[in-house]
Amino acid sequence: MVTARWHTALKRALQEEEGMKNVFQLATTDVNTTPYVRSNVLRDHIIHPSLPSLPLLLATTDIRIPKVTQIKSNPSHRVEAHFWIEATNEQFRISGRAAIYPSPELSEQKGIEGVGEVYDAFRSQGWNWEDERRKQFDNVGAHMRASWCRPVPGSPMNSYSDAEKWPVKIARPGEEGYDAKNYEEALGHFALLLIDPVEVDYVELGVMPNRRTKFVRQESDGERWKEVILVP
Repeated sequence: MVTARWHTALKRALQEEEGMKNVFQLATTDVNTTPYVRSNVLRDHIIHPSLPSLPLLLATTDIRIPKVTQIKSNPSHRVEAHFWIEATNEQFRISGRAAIYPSPELSEQKGIEGVGEVYDAFRSQGWNWEDERRKQFDNVGAHMRASWCRPVPGSPMNSYSDAEKWPVKIARPGEEGYDAKNYEEALGHFALLLIDPVEVDYVELGVMPNRRTKFVRQESDGERWKEVILVP
C-alpha cells in the first residue's frame, strides 16, 4: 500500500504522544469570512482501498452547532486542522474538504455530503456511513455520549445549576442504566465529521536544522503528493 508520507508521520507522532494525543484544532469560517477555531478529537483514519494515499480524517460533532453550518455554507467546504505533537515537536497544518454525515432522519441526501474523488469512491462502493456513525457513537465514553443529550450547545441558560437536570451518562444497549429515550436522542444529534486533505504543511522542530515540507495534492493517477521544501 502506497501511503502519503505526511500521513505516516502523523500516525507515528500520534502514537508517541501521551495524554490528549488525538486532540487537534479545527478552523472554519462563516458566511462573513469570520474565522472560528475549536478543539476536536481525531477518532479514526478512513482509507478507501483504491486510494491508499488519500486518507480521510474522522472526527465527530453535534449536528446542532455553528461549526456544521459554517462548513455547509462554504462552497468548497474547506477547513484547516492543526496538530501540535509535543512529544516529537512536530506540527501538521492540514487543509482539506470537510463533509458531515448526520442521522439519516435529518438528511434528504441519505449519504455523505462530501465533494471530491475520495467521497465519490466511497459513494460508488456503497460504504455504509450509518454503520460507521453508530460504531463511533458507541465507542465514545458514557459521559461523552451524554453531551449529545443536552440542550443546543451555546444556547443561553438561566444558571449553572440548570446542568444538574441533564443526564450524566448515556449507557449503551445492554449496559446497566440503559435508557432508550436518552440514547436515541443523543444518537440523533451525533454526526460524523470527515476531512479530505488537499494540502499539508509539516514542520519538524525535533531535528536540527529544523525541517518544513509542504505536501500539495495532485489530481492525477501518478504521484499523488508533490513535496516542496520550505524555510522553517
